[in-house]
Amino acid sequence: MNEPLIPTRRLRRKAEAYATMSSCCGMIGEVTLTDSAIIILFAGMLGAGDMLAMITTSLLPLLTGVCIIPMAALAARIGIRRQILIAIGISTAAYFAAAASPFFGNWNVSVLIAAILCFAFSLTGYIAGWYPMLDTFLTSEHRTVFFSRMRFCHQLCATGFLLIVGLIIGKAPSLTALQTVLLVSGVIFTGRGWCIARIPDLPPPHREKRGLREGLARAVANKPLMGFSTYISVLNLACFGTIPLMILTLKNRFEAPDNIIVLVSAATLCGMLAGYLCANRIFHRLGLKYFLIVFHLMFLLINLALFCFDHGNPLNYLLIAALLFAYNFGIAAISIASSAEMMALAQPGNKVMAMAVNGAYASGGAGLSRLLSSLLLGCGLIAPEWRFGTVTVSRYQSLLLIYIFALLFAAAFLLLIDFHGRRPAES
Repeated sequence: MNEPLIPTRRLRRKAEAYATMSSCCGMIGEVTLTDSAIIILFAGMLGAGDMLAMITTSLLPLLTGVCIIPMAALAARIGIRRQILIAIGISTAAYFAAAASPFFGNWNVSVLIAAILCFAFSLTGYIAGWYPMLDTFLTSEHRTVFFSRMRFCHQLCATGFLLIVGLIIGKAPSLTALQTVLLVSGVIFTGRGWCIARIPDLPPPHREKRGLREGLARAVANKPLMGFSTYISVLNLACFGTIPLMILTLKNRFEAPDNIIVLVSAATLCGMLAGYLCANRIFHRLGLKYFLIVFHLMFLLINLALFCFDHGNPLNYLLIAALLFAYNFGIAAISIASSAEMMALAQPGNKVMAMAVNGAYASGGAGLSRLLSSLLLGCGLIAPEWRFGTVTVSRYQSLLLIYIFALLFAAAFLLLIDFHGRRPAES
């Protein structure tokens, strides 16, 4: 039997480099297939309506929220690395099935949704093992720095990819052009597994001996973790529907050219890029409490500003892009704080399950936000238009109003977070 590797500084840096490269390859694929204007336009060309188009952006976070806890238990049984590589293999096959969906005639939309569903389900196995694997080589003082750098790099790659696509495809891309984009991004996605396989197999800092029931019970009994996870879940529920909703608004209400929609989508990713770059510095300057308050307020004000747009023109497209840039800046910054806080609050010996519970809450909130939005759009529960005095309010603006009230409600859950004894440098 091989002796376990000693986590030296050199091996830690090697692991960080390969983890970052795997994240860059994977993010290009994930964003293109599940969280960009590309998949919304692609689904629309296949005949999917607003509801199904928005559902495609909800499947990954929603299934992560539902499946990550049993996947964490499976990872503890079969091994973190083995589960990650199996999950990547299945998700890669599903990716190429989604790209091939136009070849299935009348079944094309069904095949696309099924492929994205399979992709999202398999990635829950990857996500369940990802943070515990990072915990084998990340030191506590290096977490926010690593997450900021890694996510900056992967967002830079994803943003650059979508910017290039937006400039190439033109105002009215064909189905074949979008299919080619998916195929290219799928090929890049395969690099995730290649990089993961080359991360040094370092021993976990604490042995995980507990089964699903015992580990879950211990995680739920961790009050600081559960308070923080509950707030993040409710916050995500309130704010994660905004960006795909605005993509649909640009496409269906403002009738913006397709390349403008893709460029706006790329601008939102640039906001996430900037958020990852700046989050570590802001986090340590403000401390966790004021960090969360500032960005919560920012989400509220941006949704209110987006509600005020009632028609499309070049100036409005630019302003919407700027607001979505700032919105995704906040989402990126919150994700850095959430990841670092999750790893800090997870108790030794139960980290896989504790991280899974936090991931279930966070991803479940994000996925449910988009699923509920898609159901409201598709089931006729919101009037296409209604009058408020002399102002005509569209159904897209109605959803923004719902998000605004949800964010006001979510602010109350800040009281669940234990900020006692924290200084900015320690947060």
